[in-house]
Amino acid sequence: MSKTWKVIRIMLKMQYTSTGKNNYAWLYIVAGLFFIPFLGIIFTLYNNLISAIYNVFAPLQQQSMILGLLFIGMSIVLFITCIVSVLTAFYFADDVEAYIPFPLHPYQILLGKAASPFIYSYLLSGITYLPMIIIYGNISNGSILYYIYGILLFILLPVIPFVIASVILMFVMRYVNIAKNKDRSKIFAGVFSLTAIILINVVVRLNTDESKLMESISQTMQEQEGLLQWITYFYPPAWFSANSLHQAESINGFLFILLMIILSGLAIMLFAFLGQKLYLKGVLGMSGGSSGKMSDKALDRSIASQPIWQSYIKKDLRILLRTPTFLTQCVVQSLFMPVFLLVIFFLDFGSGIAGEITGSVPEKNVLLLLFIVTVFMVSINMTAATAISREGKTWKANLFLPLNHKQVIHSKLIVSWIIGLLPMILLFIIGIVIGLPITVLILWGGLFLAINWFSSCIGLILDMNQPKLNWTDEQELFKNRFVPFFGFLMQVVIFGLIIIILWNIEVSNVYLLAVILFAVISIGIFLAHRYMYKRINQNVFQEINF
Repeated sequence: MSKTWKVIRIMLKMQYTSTGKNNYAWLYIVAGLFFIPFLGIIFTLYNNLISAIYNVFAPLQQQSMILGLLFIGMSIVLFITCIVSVLTAFYFADDVEAYIPFPLHPYQILLGKAASPFIYSYLLSGITYLPMIIIYGNISNGSILYYIYGILLFILLPVIPFVIASVILMFVMRYVNIAKNKDRSKIFAGVFSLTAIILINVVVRLNTDESKLMESISQTMQEQEGLLQWITYFYPPAWFSANSLHQAESINGFLFILLMIILSGLAIMLFAFLGQKLYLKGVLGMSGGSSGKMSDKALDRSIASQPIWQSYIKKDLRILLRTPTFLTQCVVQSLFMPVFLLVIFFLDFGSGIAGEITGSVPEKNVLLLLFIVTVFMVSINMTAATAISREGKTWKANLFLPLNHKQVIHSKLIVSWIIGLLPMILLFIIGIVIGLPITVLILWGGLFLAINWFSSCIGLILDMNQPKLNWTDEQELFKNRFVPFFGFLMQVVIFGLIIIILWNIEVSNVYLLAVILFAVISIGIFLAHRYMYKRINQNVFQEINF
């Protein structure tokens, strides 16, 4: 067992220990300051939501369904996200085969590789689970046992979804042998994880008979805690977890939490047992895909003379689109929100929403809502925040390219800006479909182009100040760094405050509102460019180290 812990510690140190020489601790301090108001906003939203639901269902003795929904939702999210993180960490990381010659059992290597995805799962669940458990306990006057059980369940929460995802992938990698198409497997896993929620949403909505659904709900509401059992019917661990909190003061709560501990322990044992049998057989023999032949015309086009900056942009775009992890994290993930909104509007509202929006909501509010959605979308895009780090150990090659330092930076800005245009196109289609005023759409389009460039500048500046070049797995750029999250917080908090101010002041002219927003963004772009021009000097590439 000591050897297993040693393997886990070594793998975590290799992934999380900073190897750079520069100290950017001040970034994390500033990030913490920005996180405080963001955390306050999250708590306020959660508190209003849970309070409203609790006040409705508490008189009916059905308030425990909130806990059931929480555990079901978190389990689904964790399972879907584990599909990508497990596949990448277990099979497609560059250092996987390096551990095979060591005197280690397969399950020991597997447990070591599982540590990083587990940490990511805890971070993901902590954002939603912990605030909701605290708020629910405050509203329901939860006892000390409630909070103790809540902490224990937080520790156990990712275990079963993680094991289910891992076992499925181990069987697939062992018997289906998709490892020979390594790149396609990564792309498939990433696209699957992001589209699964949309597909489930579509299937549920298309196959739901509202009259039968209401009849079923009315029947379950006649039974005490009937909604909890109805919601968690297909996933018993969620029922056990919710009951352990809801009945924390009774012996039943202790029995339920004990049952969850036993189930989680059995899941870990199953994970180690199947890993011992299947893991190495799935890892061995992996290759990087088949090689193809290039036609004469394609070869002529590839060697044709073209401007250097244009070649550099094409090179960056090819890396983004041909590297599965970069494709899913930078491109596909940015399209998730607009596609999800498109599905909701088509299935739930249809064309009837057009009259409601244009008739009841002022154009000023429509523009502000579109703008804040835009800020959220461009700030979560990872393209700019990993622009330099994506180069990895090949970054030093830029020292020898016949390309000016500013041209390199501007080329990366253009690439990030182009990728950011993709969700704009989908949102514009949504706006046309639901009948938003064309004036608002045009003004919003201009603001999108500006905020997209500003967000690209912010992401590139942060990545320039603290790059991660010595990575062994592309996932490390997205899961083991706080730089992208800091950029997200900074933009959402700053523009969120501006939106709140503009929402409450008496400015009804939509053109004046657009001018104000554009002026604020222009000031931000000017300051960002001025900082970059000072930062980019003859020694900038040497300063960016490993």
